[in-house]
Amino acid sequence: MKKLFFLLTVLFSLMINAQEGAIITMHAALVEGDLNAFEKVESVYMKKVAQHAADRGDILAWNLLKAVRLDGVNDEEQFNYMFVQSNKSVLDILDPKNMFWNLAEDVLSAEELSDLNNLRSKYTWTKDIHVVYRIESGLWFPSDPDAYKDAVIQFNFAKPKDKTGFLAENSSLWKPFFAANGPKMNMLSWGTGNKIHPTGDEWASVMTWDMFSSLADLFNYRLGDFSDNIEPPVRESNMNDINPGGFYQVATWRWMAGASAN
Repeated sequence: MKKLFFLLTVLFSLMINAQEGAIITMHAALVEGDLNAFEKVESVYMKKVAQHAADRGDILAWNLLKAVRLDGVNDEEQFNYMFVQSNKSVLDILDPKNMFWNLAEDVLSAEELSDLNNLRSKYTWTKDIHVVYRIESGLWFPSDPDAYKDAVIQFNFAKPKDKTGFLAENSSLWKPFFAANGPKMNMLSWGTGNKIHPTGDEWASVMTWDMFSSLADLFNYRLGDFSDNIEPPVRESNMNDINPGGFYQVATWRWMAGASAN
């Protein structure tokens, strides 16, 4: 029963984050020091606080992701963790209730708070960044919660010449393609986001994501190693005109922990 509850939490937390129209805050951080201490603080204690906030309707969902590093080395210039928090509306992300971490003293026991503070003394946040998107399109394939445990998520960021056209083509052309063929590629999820904040020439204005159960499946997807009966609709696509620069940044993360509203 405990395992089933955990797996359902994984599934529901991820699915809530991808609801079309949901507002997503992506908070990336570079953490240095005792990373095991950081992971315990976030995946145990702050997860408990986030679940309390979700249960009372302050947030929709909260997730902790860890950057995938093939060489096992933490690049000092790159973010190594990311929090993905979901809300129903823009007003909700501006509401003080969205800052659920302020509830820690009300939710955690004295012993838990003591351990949390001790663990926090072992690491530092050297930099972080917040970006906000609205989910425009989202697809989820497996119904088995086991399929989403330790999922690998690739976020793709772009600055298209025509943002409206980019989102429209993804919705009308690529969403149906992935809906029909995603499971054949061992894809777990796909979707698009419309940037709300921050904006400007140096920032992406849109993002997409691709989720798989393993790095091998993701890498095969990058290589275009599809079966013979999968034909991406590139001839019908106008992306060369809409987004001639392609995705200027791609980041890969692994899901670690999450909390969500019932």
